[in-house]
Amino acid sequence: MTHTEPLKENENKSFVCFGASAGGLKPYLHIFSLLPSDTSFVFIVIHHQPSNWKTLLLDIIPGFTSMPVKLVEDGEIAEANCIYIGPPGQQVTMTDSKFRLSPLIKNRGWPQTISNFLRSLASSQTKNTIAVILSGLDSDGAAALKSIKDAGGIVIVQDFHTAEQPAMPINAVDTGCVDFLLSPKEIA
Repeated sequence: MTHTEPLKENENKSFVCFGASAGGLKPYLHIFSLLPSDTSFVFIVIHHQPSNWKTLLLDIIPGFTSMPVKLVEDGEIAEANCIYIGPPGQQVTMTDSKFRLSPLIKNRGWPQTISNFLRSLASSQTKNTIAVILSGLDSDGAAALKSIKDAGGIVIVQDFHTAEQPAMPINAVDTGCVDFLLSPKEIA
């Protein structure tokens, strides 16, 4: 497989979704700086942020990895050895190996962008999914961890002692669905 060859429907796909909000930048950079560029994983970053903010992750992350970093586009087929960034104001889901975007709808409180993406990933990718919950406020991501586990996936959470904002990691641990509680270095 070439560096960024699209995954074919019948290939064994492995997806790693990183979910974070406040305090998530530092662990993203630490992890991506330690990962080799040929893991054969598809990496997706769903960063919980306000819809009206421009993401700077596309400008910052490439300085810490040799993998291509792309903004998710609707209908795009996921490629191995790439890092995909979910766009602000959009709900990202996945069907088979294609990304889908829809307008972000929030009924009350923070939208559950990480949880919604993880649920879609669990329903379409089964055991080849790794969910990684990093630093952040609120509990986004936690509600979908049982789906990941039920599908045979793995759940990794940043050790809340190393998180700038420990609420997301603590809420994830409280689900009882966490396989590993690790520092960013250990996650990589």
